[in-house]
Amino acid sequence: MTDEKIPPGTKNGPDAFGESQPPPKDNGSNDSFVRLVAVSSKWLFALTVIGSGLIAVVLFVYGFLLSLMAVYYGITSFSLDMSVIKGQLAFAIQIIDIFLVATVFYLISLGFYELFIAKAPLPGWVEIRNLDDLKSKLLGLTVIALAVIFLGFALTLKEGTGIFEFGAGVALMIAAISAYLWVKH
Repeated sequence: MTDEKIPPGTKNGPDAFGESQPPPKDNGSNDSFVRLVAVSSKWLFALTVIGSGLIAVVLFVYGFLLSLMAVYYGITSFSLDMSVIKGQLAFAIQIIDIFLVATVFYLISLGFYELFIAKAPLPGWVEIRNLDDLKSKLLGLTVIALAVIFLGFALTLKEGTGIFEFGAGVALMIAAISAYLWVKH
């Protein structure tokens, strides 16, 4: 028997003379590199989970502090002037938008954890099976954020301001995102 390498794809077994051939030798460099990348990717996605989780926490705290400020301002500068009330309402809606953005970052953080690290404690109504689910959540947030921006603009509208042009731009963006999501699903 010779010490020739067995070509890939051939079986280990008796050759034409009935002698058994040894299994092919594996250099291991490609296999070990792939294993290294796979193990390292867990650490990379752990950083992604931590980073997006920290953004969520900061936004939740920031929204809470702004809520306290809005309540304090509403109590100390009480007014029945409709323009003041509209301004306070626009500010309150923007605070809610911050909480919505924080919630989406929290869900994205858990989604990365679920997809790339281990089972995550997701609420029952949240299904994240792949990256498209995460993108859909982010695009949904974009639609909501655009609607909130438009609402804040409409509430604080000054005379002579072109709400139609601004609204058309927002509507165009929402339509483009909706078309993307419709085609994707």
